[in-house]
Amino acid sequence: MKYRLLNYIICPKCKEFPFKLTVLKQVKLNREAELPPCDLYCGYMEEYIEKLGDPPCKECIKYEVIDGYLTCKGCGETYPIIDSITILQLKYLKPKKAIKEFIEKYRDSMPEDVYKRWI
Repeated sequence: MKYRLLNYIICPKCKEFPFKLTVLKQVKLNREAELPPCDLYCGYMEEYIEKLGDPPCKECIKYEVIDGYLTCKGCGETYPIIDSITILQLKYLKPKKAIKEFIEKYRDSMPEDVYKRWI
């Protein structure tokens, strides 16, 4: 998942914005691009653009979240990021096999209440 995505997504359950991102694994890529800054929220710095002044877009584009999870600041729902894919489905729609493998891999790196919501 690219950090820039946090500027565009809301919680499917309660419509709250923005998410809190917890990164379990990320990679640094040899990538450069001239992109316009996010218009509202910088996921890389976890701050609203108006508070940042000069957002670090050139640094942000170099990283990608491989595994982690998003937590809604409104309702507390959590959504996994597995192999760079953000799964914004509610509990009963989440891919069970992928979720089970993810939990086994990161069980010791996550609070129990996070992954208990997915099973």
